[in-house]
Amino acid sequence: MSNTEKRCVVATIPVGTGPVGVAVDVHDHVFVTNSGDNTVLVIDALTNTVTATINVGLRPESVATDPQFGVYVANGGFGTVSVIDRFNTVIATINVGGPPSILDPPSHVAGVAVDHFLSRAYVTSRSHHRVAVIGISGELSTVAPDFIDVHGPLGVAVDSANHRVYVTQPDLNTVSVIDAATNGIIATIPVRQHPMGISIDSQRRRAYVANSGFKTVSVIDIVTGAVADIEVGVRPIGVAVDSRGDAYITHSDGTVKVIDAESSSVSATIPVGSQPEGVAFEPHSNRVYVANRGDGTVSAIDLARS
Repeated sequence: MSNTEKRCVVATIPVGTGPVGVAVDVHDHVFVTNSGDNTVLVIDALTNTVTATINVGLRPESVATDPQFGVYVANGGFGTVSVIDRFNTVIATINVGGPPSILDPPSHVAGVAVDHFLSRAYVTSRSHHRVAVIGISGELSTVAPDFIDVHGPLGVAVDSANHRVYVTQPDLNTVSVIDAATNGIIATIPVRQHPMGISIDSQRRRAYVANSGFKTVSVIDIVTGAVADIEVGVRPIGVAVDSRGDAYITHSDGTVKVIDAESSSVSATIPVGSQPEGVAFEPHSNRVYVANRGDGTVSAIDLARS
């Protein structure tokens, strides 16, 4: 049996208009941002059914979860973050885009990631060239209190073991590394053209970077900073890592490529929906969930037989 046959789509779930971001929590929930209708949908990973629809801000893009403090949604149209509690209620809206200007386009918030142990969320704002730092415990502020200057940040991922934040910079073909202790950039790592999605494999001390302007994923050794490239095909966009260390890469052609952790090569190609972007691994169901922007669905890929 081939790897492609072992991993396959077992459910296609209609979710809304323009789904782009996906995240999971510790309670078997999958959260999906619908950028076209300003909602977040909640999917039960045990049944693959939609259990809630939550109205958030304009053009929600990315989503991240914390096991204690809730769900965080980056709204690109308003430059805000919506905070959702365990009852699927929006309890706060935090401005991370800065003051509006009639000379500038609306703030473009692209990515959000959480460091649970430091009780912080990190939110990228490409138009303002900075990463907002939000405290997620205690009383929530209406405006992000701290910012880190980063040119054109897009994707963001946290290495909670060392409290470092990795940010892709598509305009510069680099990944910047932020030390959470100082909120300063401690390294800038060259990758390939137009890096977008990024995911950390903390156990194996790797970061996977999808280079959408090239045909590669860059694998960064987060101990040494060394970079190796894996050819995956045209326009990789999003990336997630499963419990075995295999990486799942979304492509605009309607496929997900699987990078085997041991061989560092593509081991499977899985057809999903139209224009897949966001991707997340849900460990309890042992599935990967993919947001298909082009047809308003989420594909659930079963890994149990692999």
